[in-house]
Amino acid sequence: IGMGGAAVSSADTGEFASGIELNAVQRSNPEMQKRAANAIRGMVESDENHIVSIHDHGAGGHLNCLSELVEDTGGKIDLDKLPVGDPTLSAKEIIGNESQERMGLVIAEKHLETLNRIAERERSPMYTVGDVTGNHRFTFESKTKGDKPMDLALDDMFGSSPKTIMTDKTVHRIYKDLSYNSKNILDYLDQVLQLEAVACKDWLTNKVDRCVGGKVAKQQCAGPLQLPLNNCGVMAIDYNGKEGIATSVGHAPISGLISPKAGSRNAIAEALTNVVWAPLKDGLKSVSLSANWMWPCKNEGEDARLYEAVEAVSQFAIELGINVPTGKDSLSMKQKYPNEEVISPGTVIISAAANCNDIHKVVEPVFQKTETSGTGTIYYINLSQDQFKLGGSSFAQVLNKIGNDTPSIKDAQQFKNTFNTIQQLIKADKIVAGHDVASGGLITTLLEMCFADVNLGAELDLTELAEKDSVKLLFAENSGIVFQATDNSVEQVLTNANIEFFNIGKVTNSDVLSIINHQEVFTLTVSRLRDVWYKTSFLLDQKQTANNLAQDRFDNYKKQPLQYKFPKHFTGKLSDVIASETKQSDSEKEIATSRAPRKDRPKAAILREKGSNSEREMANAMYLAGFDVKDVHMTDLISGRETLEDIQFLGAVGGFSNSDVLGSAKGW
Repeated sequence: IGMGGAAVSSADTGEFASGIELNAVQRSNPEMQKRAANAIRGMVESDENHIVSIHDHGAGGHLNCLSELVEDTGGKIDLDKLPVGDPTLSAKEIIGNESQERMGLVIAEKHLETLNRIAERERSPMYTVGDVTGNHRFTFESKTKGDKPMDLALDDMFGSSPKTIMTDKTVHRIYKDLSYNSKNILDYLDQVLQLEAVACKDWLTNKVDRCVGGKVAKQQCAGPLQLPLNNCGVMAIDYNGKEGIATSVGHAPISGLISPKAGSRNAIAEALTNVVWAPLKDGLKSVSLSANWMWPCKNEGEDARLYEAVEAVSQFAIELGINVPTGKDSLSMKQKYPNEEVISPGTVIISAAANCNDIHKVVEPVFQKTETSGTGTIYYINLSQDQFKLGGSSFAQVLNKIGNDTPSIKDAQQFKNTFNTIQQLIKADKIVAGHDVASGGLITTLLEMCFADVNLGAELDLTELAEKDSVKLLFAENSGIVFQATDNSVEQVLTNANIEFFNIGKVTNSDVLSIINHQEVFTLTVSRLRDVWYKTSFLLDQKQTANNLAQDRFDNYKKQPLQYKFPKHFTGKLSDVIASETKQSDSEKEIATSRAPRKDRPKAAILREKGSNSEREMANAMYLAGFDVKDVHMTDLISGRETLEDIQFLGAVGGFSNSDVLGSAKGW
């Protein structure tokens, strides 16, 4: 039932007795969540939404969920009316359990019947458990037993609780500098490309349907080879418009070991250099961040490092003019054993979300061949404004080192200025390909932009970047971006905005990435390195697939480039197809008459059951195909509310109805 799950998530694994830890495990039931969500949506989408206040049931259970609904007024909860599946549960367990998929809400008594009817239709269990009182007390009372396990003034619950004081001392850790041989740069590259954080994520993306719901405007895979390289994900807000929500993530755990401040700034920078490739409604102002703190607190020096890291996130976000309205934490990133313990590197994972105002203009990290994109000129911008440093990089990791000097973001205002200028160029259709510099460094970024197509390469000269050490230049993870422009007019825009940029080369129709840095010349075969980059995914895929299918995928993934275009006249709408055919046969009046658009659209019922999904996607598709669509739940048929007498077509949607007890694709 999940007693104290929120607290145990911030306790060291192995710290408590196993009974306490097991007791904190929360069971999940997505089917029930869908039912509850449908019932709430039924209220929200009514002409008038009668829900006064609503709160999810999570950490703290009923105690937290129900008390926060009435924190300005007070409330009385009847303990006997709370749903209980086990009669042996104590009052503490009934009040505090963190069972999921529940929502608490406040609604006027006169509207209860409406909510009840909607909940019954959706097969969503509903319980009336108490009343708003106005006496500024929060009470749980059992009328059958006559006891009050809890009766507190709201001030005692929500008043100024004592501040938590964390006492720690700063521990200065010194990590050794990296030693390497520049002659082995190609061997280092092979190792970095196989590091799990850098390597292909095909083994992950192949597990799932990447377009569920019908509103996925930008998924992980890009280019003719459909490799998982995209900078950000974009979900459309509806089925017909061009607005959407762009999301991305960023983290810098190894960088954060050297400097918590740099780790925080780099994590935000990575999230932003990923989301910048979607055109955002108000540029950087559109972005909101979520910070997920994964930290091994209560270990000497770690609380002090956490303070530094949180302060750095706060300062950098303020400097950029963006907010961090939400987040979560797991402050127990430590595994205890009887004789030893292992702590993880303290990490903040930043998620960025923003309003994308044109889902058709999201830039992908795939260089465009010159016959389709004009000049094919490639530009690099160093957003960190820092020297190239190898500390905290994937390169350091393959040497089994951390490093002692890590790059950070030197100038927040310049970062902001560059972000918004790139946004202007994207909206003006001046950028045809773009990618961030992060795990694996600049060389990985450049290779990844060549990977997603066949016979795609580039000729580059990085001498102007003024770093003679090619290892530092290619593997340093200084925050930056690489993009391909339609023409060199972008140079004037960047110059006017006082942004330092470098024209580093051009795209070629070849399987070679050639790089010059001062006197050094590197000639890299893209297809060979793509296989090296893909190998880790293949090895992981072998663990989760049978019948040698992982090997088949590895052998064939680069041999099947997709090249397709819809005809210009194709809209996907039945009415347009009929209109087109009618126009073509206009001379034959009889045929023209028979093919004229029907005034009466055939009626279709979209049939669903508890837990099923995709009904809205199917309804939209059938409406576009020319049907008049009706939502029909199985409860409508059972109760007699719906007879199907006017229905000419039945569409049964998929999903996990009845917990899939009938097996996959066999029935409801």
